[in-house]
Formats: sequence, C-alpha cells, structure tokens
Amino acid sequence: MTSVASKTDSVARVEAIWQFYGDSPRVSDWLAVTQEMVNQYCSSVLDSDWMHIDVDRSRRDSPFGGTVAPGFWTLSMLPYLMRMAVGTDFPPGTVAGINYGFDRIRFPGPVLIGARIRLRLKLVDVTPRENGQYMVRTESTVEVESRDKPALVADWKFLLVYRD
Repeated sequence: MTSVASKTDSVARVEAIWQFYGDSPRVSDWLAVTQEMVNQYCSSVLDSDWMHIDVDRSRRDSPFGGTVAPGFWTLSMLPYLMRMAVGTDFPPGTVAGINYGFDRIRFPGPVLIGARIRLRLKLVDVTPRENGQYMVRTESTVEVESRDKPALVADWKFLLVYRD
C-alpha cells in the first residue's frame, strides 16, 4: 500500500521530470556524419553492406549517389543525441536510466555520409511505477539538415530510477 507521503513525492517527481524535459521539444546540436563513424559501426556489428562502406561502388551504383549510414546506426545515436539535447544523461537525482525499448520505429529517409543530423526530442508521457521507477515515453525524431523528411521517427521508452 502506498502512503500519502509517497503519492505526494511521486506527483512531485513526475512534475520535476516534466520540467526537466520541458513542454517544448528539446533539440540537439547538429552532428556531422562521417564515413569513419559508419565504418567503425559497421565493423563492430559485422555489417558489410556495400552501400554503407564501399565509397566507390556507392558513388557508381547506389540510388543515393554515395554511401549511407545504416538505419540502426542512426537509432544507436539516440542516447548521444539526447545528451546533446538535454545537456546531461538524466534529470537530477536519477540513479539510472534504463532503455526500455521502442513502441514504434520508422526510417523515412536515408542519412548520406557528409550530412548533418540532429535530434528533436519531445516528452510524451511520464508514468510512475513501483520502487522509485518512472516510465518515460518520448517522440524522438532524427532530422537531416536541409531535408524535409526525417531519417528516423521513434516512440522511445526508458525507465528513470530514483532511490526513494
């Protein structure tokens, strides 16, 4: 059974999380995507797709006119871009942030090597859970500079853990 004090604390913490992320979307700085970044990623995940790593063949044969970052590379950049957008990993007092997963992920457009990307992060929901945990749901959009179509749109969830 939850005490009145802990319900009050929970409401205050939810409000603090909303204040931290804000009502307006948080936007990261632009990040230049380099071939070296993509090569390192592809090497670490054993992705040998020529459209990501073979510059000459991609210039010649790719429908994009050059190499492109894997969609999963773009997805893997979300934690870094989120840190850039909010200035830190998580709200003050958080013991840990645990990636809970995604309700929806789409890759509407490619990220060409040499492009610049940024994250537009919007807080959608905060739900108290047991043991000082709060489920945070965000709308995360990776934009590509000078393009209307984003590279990634995702409903991203993570748990913020506090010591009560």
